[in-house]
Amino acid sequence: MVSKALNKAGLSADAISYVEAHGTGTNIGDPIEVAALTRAYRESTDKNAFCAIGSVKTNIGHLDAGACAAGVIKTLLAFEHEMLPPTLNFDEPNPQIDFINSPFKVNATLTPWPKGPQPRRAGVSSFGLGGTNVHMILEEGPVVSNSSPGRPAQLITLSAKTTDSLDRQRHQLGKHLAANPGISLADVENTLIRGRSPFDHRSILVSSSVA
Repeated sequence: MVSKALNKAGLSADAISYVEAHGTGTNIGDPIEVAALTRAYRESTDKNAFCAIGSVKTNIGHLDAGACAAGVIKTLLAFEHEMLPPTLNFDEPNPQIDFINSPFKVNATLTPWPKGPQPRRAGVSSFGLGGTNVHMILEEGPVVSNSSPGRPAQLITLSAKTTDSLDRQRHQLGKHLAANPGISLADVENTLIRGRSPFDHRSILVSSSVA
């Protein structure tokens, strides 16, 4: 499954700098998981200890069916904040896991994960009973360039199913703009027109500034 994910992404294993492991926390499960990851990674790299590994379960425990979602959220937040959270309560590795001769190192402390010339990528694993297993490759999003200022005035449109909902939208938009005075008004217009469905109750404002 790990090999299949790497092949489908068209990546060598050394393009992955972090793995969010399933992390059962058991004497049997963890060695099996790391051994399987190592076998998959050895298909394309012989490097050792280049890829950090951790599991959100050390922070919040097992979440049953929500485990994969938690791992994905943790990894996306690590992209955003450019930091890898520590693996809590880690003192020394399970002696059955040969980390020294593997591509992996346990991320035991809060570790900077800065942007570089190549996109940061991570693998996320989640395994369950009955074949509900997944390994996915996540890549950080591209840097979004600032949009053009657009026209001198923008058409700010709101649409809702009820008048009460429309009032709430106006209030929420006002709070958002007040909290983000540097936001592009052209982007606001584009999102509200193209990214929202039209309903019967509508409000339109022509504006030349966020204020």
